[in-house]
Amino acid sequence: MRILLTVYGSRPHIYPLVPLGWALRAAGHEVRLASTPMWGDDLANTGLPAVTVGGSPRVSRAQRDALAKMVYYQATPWPTDWAANLHRLNREQWDYLEAVGRYMSAAADAMTDDLIGFVQDWDPDAVVYDTDSYAGIVAAAAAGVPAVQHRNGPDSGLRYEMVQPGSEPLPEYAALFERHGLRVPGDPPAIVDPTPPTLRGDALPELIGMQYVPFNGPGIMPDGLTGPRPRPRVLVTWGHSIAEGIGHEAARPFQQAVDAIAELGMDCLIAATATEIEPLGTLPDSTRALASVPLQLVLPQCDAIIHQGGSGTALTAAAAGIPQLVMASYPEADMCADRLAAIGAGIHLRVPDLQADHDSRATVRDAVATLLSGDGYAEGARRLRADIESQPAPAEAVGRLVTLITTI
Repeated sequence: MRILLTVYGSRPHIYPLVPLGWALRAAGHEVRLASTPMWGDDLANTGLPAVTVGGSPRVSRAQRDALAKMVYYQATPWPTDWAANLHRLNREQWDYLEAVGRYMSAAADAMTDDLIGFVQDWDPDAVVYDTDSYAGIVAAAAAGVPAVQHRNGPDSGLRYEMVQPGSEPLPEYAALFERHGLRVPGDPPAIVDPTPPTLRGDALPELIGMQYVPFNGPGIMPDGLTGPRPRPRVLVTWGHSIAEGIGHEAARPFQQAVDAIAELGMDCLIAATATEIEPLGTLPDSTRALASVPLQLVLPQCDAIIHQGGSGTALTAAAAGIPQLVMASYPEADMCADRLAAIGAGIHLRVPDLQADHDSRATVRDAVATLLSGDGYAEGARRLRADIESQPAPAEAVGRLVTLITTI
C-alpha cells in the first residue's frame, strides 16, 4: 500500500508524523512525507522518503506580525478547556481562531496545486494529513482516496477552518475545494491520535489511538548526563514556534526560570538553538546550555521540565515520566497546561500573569520548588507515562489503519 503523509508547518508538526511513517515502512508499505521547500531540511532529518511541493503562503509581513501578536500577546485568560466550550469565548477570541484558520488556508493554497499533481503521479492509496495541513485533505478528495487526520497533541482537535462558533467552513477554506470543483467534506473518516486518553479533549468513534513515541530530530547524547545525580536537574526550553514568532523575546520569561533553579541549588539544562542561547549572556555556574539537542535524549536524565506548553514538548516530557511546569503565552498552550495540571502531572503559570506580577521571579521559584517537593507531581507524571504506554504501539496502529483504509 502507498501512503502519503502531508504536513505544512515547522518541526512540531513534522516530527509527530515520523513514528507512524517509520511503522508503515517497517510493515512493508511505501511512504512519502510531503511539505513545502522551506521545511526541506527538517523533512530530510526524519529519514523518511520526502518530497517538497508548493511554496510559502501568500501573506504579507504585516499580516504575519499581526497574527503573531494575536497568538502570543493575549492578556485575557481563556476559559479552562475552552476547546470543548467554544460558546464561552468572546468575539475577540473567536476572531483569533478564525485568523489562524485563514492563515492555515493560505498555507494550504500555496501547496495544494503541486500536491495534487504529485498525488496524480504517485497514486497513493490514502493520504494521512497533519491536522493543520488542509492541502492534504484537498489532494485526497481530488484523487478520490481516503483522507485520515493525524493529530499531534492535546490542542490538535481544534476546528480552525470553521466560522466561530458554528458548523460552517470559513470562505477561505471552502475555496480550497471549490477551486478544484470539489465538495467540502465533513468530518474525517478516521483519526490517528498519539495523545494519551487523559489529555485528549474529545472522544470520536473512528479514533485510532497510538502510543506517543518521541521524535525530536536526530542528535547525539551529550556527555556527562548519565549516572547518579547529586541534586535535582531541571530542563528549560521554550520550543521552536515561539522563537520563530516573536524572536528573542520568547526567551525572556524563561531566564527567570533559569535563575530560580540556581537559587534553589538545583542543576539546570537549557535546550534551545545556539542563536537563542547566545543572547542569554552569562549563565549561572549550575546551568549548562545544550544547543539543538533532541529532547528525547536528555529528558530521561532530568527530574522536571519547564517549557512553553507546545504539544511535542509536553508529550515528550510525559513519555519520560517527569513533572512539568508550563509557562504558557498563547491559548493552545494554556489548554495543554490546564490538562496537565488537572491530572496532577504539572503546574500552569501564564506568562501574561507573570509579566504583571511584581515578584514574578519568586512566583516561578516557588512553583519549581513545589513541583519537586514530595511525590505528588512525580506520581502524576508516572501515571501519565503509564497512560501513554497503555496505547497501541505504532506497529499495531498501522494494522488498524490499513484495515480501516481498505474498508472506506
